[in-house]
Amino acid sequence: MGLSGPEDGPPALASGRWVERLDGVVSDISRLCGKALRADAAGFLGERAALVGRGRRGSVSVGGACRMVAAADGVLAVSLARTSDTEAVPAWLEMGDLAGGDVWAAVAAGVREKPVAELIERAEWLGLAVGEAVRPPPPPEPCSLTDAGPAVPDRKLVLDLSSLWAGPLCASLLGVFGFEVLKIEAPGRPDGARYGSAAFYERLNQGKKDTVIDLGFEDGRRRFLELCGESAVVVDGLRPRVWANWGIDRLEVAENAGLVWVSITGHGDGRAGFGDDAAVSGGLWLSDPDGGLPWFVGDAAADPVAGLVACRAAAEAMAAGRAGLVEVAMSQAVSWVRDGDDLSAPGAEVFRRGNHWVVRANDEEQIVLAPRSGV
Repeated sequence: MGLSGPEDGPPALASGRWVERLDGVVSDISRLCGKALRADAAGFLGERAALVGRGRRGSVSVGGACRMVAAADGVLAVSLARTSDTEAVPAWLEMGDLAGGDVWAAVAAGVREKPVAELIERAEWLGLAVGEAVRPPPPPEPCSLTDAGPAVPDRKLVLDLSSLWAGPLCASLLGVFGFEVLKIEAPGRPDGARYGSAAFYERLNQGKKDTVIDLGFEDGRRRFLELCGESAVVVDGLRPRVWANWGIDRLEVAENAGLVWVSITGHGDGRAGFGDDAAVSGGLWLSDPDGGLPWFVGDAAADPVAGLVACRAAAEAMAAGRAGLVEVAMSQAVSWVRDGDDLSAPGAEVFRRGNHWVVRANDEEQIVLAPRSGV
């Protein structure tokens, strides 16, 4: 609640049942790996906001890079996290050059008369991360595992080719359980998280070794595949077609190397996705009771949800001695955790008491806690 609702008003009333389900994932990871994690689900969900000092902003994401906008037949969560995203807006909306104008005003005006389906299709062509504020039915499982035979036992190397939050969190947690994690970045394209909060980047990448490999060249691919032959887990956050363009079959590598390959994407297809828009696509959003645009729930929640789900799946496969391809779509992981819950909290009320917001439900009271780092 502390990270959901209007910036200048009370925290939004919201069910916490999805957080309780994510707590079960955290407990499963601890059980499978034989060591308690440093935080519960709430600690993982709130750690970036706590480290950076951010708070709720209603229909603008906590991080500020994603916003809700109204289209002709629905509401979209649009992420403009990269310079290239802003540059792609005129092509996306079939409009002239922004010429230094307010990009968000242009987006709001440009989507107003266009249907959601068209906007999402065009966004996919351009690599823009756009999600629709819907409540999809939950999948039976939060991710999929395609079995690739027995895993090679007793390996301790994890290759982390991911960036930002979800994948690095998964690899970082494996490091907590005794694995050596090697962070692999492309030349000229380092992890974008390096340009954000130094404290948060360190939290996700502390203790990892790092190297640079260019998978766009044969020598780089050869070196990578040699490393796979020594590894227990590969974690990546690239869309499947990128690997196909490089001629690398992830399932084939998992089978030949006897490892678990964890692939984290926004939606499980060719669409780009970040933590905020993927969370909205998974149904994690709240209606504004005054009829305004929907509110974001938490800070890029699909990232920590997917990272925890991915870590549990990798731990389960290794515990069973199986190699395979684990595919985690962030929006689907969120939908599974939400489990059909519309996040409503009937009968609850929130009020001010001194310096704190307090929520009362079922004759019990609880202070609305600030986000925490999970230390």
